[in-house]
Order: sequence, then C-alpha cells, then structure tokens
Amino acid sequence: MEQVSAKDLSEILVRFLHRFEYDDNDRLPQAELEAIYNFVLPYIPDNKKIVREMADYVHCTFSFLPLEIRQAVALYDAFQMSMDDTPVEQHDSLQGLCAELSAGDKVQHPVWSEFFKAIPLLLKHYGPYVQTTLFRGALEFIQATCLERTLFRGHADSSYPSYIRRMSAQGPVQTSICFPEAEFPQEKYLSLIASLEAESEDFVALVNDLFSFYKESDTPFERINFPLNEAACSGRSVLVVLNEMVEKAAAPWERVQKILGSMDCGELLYGRVHAFFKGYVRYHLSCARYKIASLCAEAGNEELHRFYQMSVVARNGQAN
Repeated sequence: MEQVSAKDLSEILVRFLHRFEYDDNDRLPQAELEAIYNFVLPYIPDNKKIVREMADYVHCTFSFLPLEIRQAVALYDAFQMSMDDTPVEQHDSLQGLCAELSAGDKVQHPVWSEFFKAIPLLLKHYGPYVQTTLFRGALEFIQATCLERTLFRGHADSSYPSYIRRMSAQGPVQTSICFPEAEFPQEKYLSLIASLEAESEDFVALVNDLFSFYKESDTPFERINFPLNEAACSGRSVLVVLNEMVEKAAAPWERVQKILGSMDCGELLYGRVHAFFKGYVRYHLSCARYKIASLCAEAGNEELHRFYQMSVVARNGQAN
C-alpha cells in the first residue's frame, strides 16, 4: 500500500463496519453459487477467475433474487470486469461503439459484441426505467475503463476523481437490480427506485474503494483508484481521504433508513433494501479478491478479523 499502514487501514475499515452496524447471521446455499458460476463460464471460458469472483459477488449481494436473474446479473458483471482488469487493450472499446449500437449493426469489439448480445437476458426481467439504468451504466463503465487506462489522476483541485469514479462504480445499476418488474412494478415504485439509486452512488463506490485499497498496490494501473486520485488532486493525505470516505459511505445508508422509515414500505421492500446493503458489505469482507484475511494478519486487528470471519461464515453457509 502507498502512504497508509495496514494498522491504520484496518482501523478505518472497523470504524466503517461499526457505523454500518454490520451483523450477519445469514447462511447462503453453496449449490446456487455453483449454478451461477456454471451458467456464466461458457460465455467467458478463458477468464475463470473473473467468472468465479462475479458469481461470488452476485451470490453474496443478491441472494434474494431468483436464480435465473442472478445468473444474468453475474454475466452482465463478468463481461465488464473482464475488461476492467485489462490495463492495455488490443481493441479500442469506444471506437465505433455508439454508431454500431445506434444503427443496429454488429458491435465489432470482441468482448462488447458478446456483452450486448447477452444483455437482453438481464433486461427482460426489469421495467423500462431500470432497463435504461442498466444500459446507461454499461456505457459509462466502458467510458470509465478507457479513461483509467490513460493513468491520468486529474488536475489539481478538480472534481475528476469523483467524476470518473461515479461512472465506473455503477451504484444505480447495483441498486436497481434489486427491483425486478414482477415484484416491484415501475408504475408503483419508480420514485423509490430512483431515490435509492441516488443514495447508492456514493455507498457502492466508496465501500468498494475502502475495501479494495489494500489489494490495489501491485501495478500502476491498479493504483489509479479514487483515494490516491483524490489525494493527488486535493493535496490532502491519503489517510485523511480514507477517513473522510468512512463518513461519506455511511451517510447514504443512514439516509436510506430514513427514507424507508418515512413510508409504509412493507416487509418485502424493507427486507430487500437491507439485504442488498448488507450483502454488498459481506462480499467486500469475504471475497479473496480484496485480501482482507491478509490485512487482518498484517495489522493484527482482531476486531476486523471477527467481522471477516462473520462474513465468511455467512457466505459459505457454515463455519469453516
């Protein structure tokens, strides 16, 4: 890691977990994790690592959705993440893309061609507003990955770090996935879905940035991340930025609870929203991608290790 000790980072994560009040007694069935993985793998056979991680993400975060939808979500995410982890492209992701999509022509990029052929598997489960969120989010993600490959951090005192992070994080996408049309028809829930999308922009991005910071230190490409970009542009230390991120990540969740408390939302909606936010944190704690077990060991932080173990037991469906 750059400019932050393992001890400091572990204490920052613990502070966030307390603010979020992370407590996880769920036990997720492993058979469905394998069903998600096995569905996605034939589409992306050469990147088993990404397929496994995205199956794990959907398993942890969207356990409340029908299996067919979770499989489509994992496919949507896996195609995108297969390009997110690519520091150098052989084919320009943006070249010709909008013209091809607008004209109904075949997309020439080898990955995005398969992505846009498969996206109807996900879109069919959602109303037109959420479909638009999913489609827009995909295009913004492609833009963001192209910008990140330039290794540009942003000009001094600029808003660039937040701008590019909003595009790549897909907060509204992840939230809108929670609301299939069959359960939450747009006619009734549109204003609520949009309100939750607004609150999730910072939450989804900043939780990911906090928990991924430890592992993002191996290459210059990985070090193009929000905390380092924001520190470079603002002149503040990385430690100060990370501490500020705890408050900025916790605040949207607190606002979401106020929104739910102000309305007669019913058990299904209340449970759905809580399950998503908890599941998103669970994934970032338990997934091997973020190396939280290594951080616990390096920092000697027993409290973070307790949270980590709780998330792993929930993810695995049983104690190790």
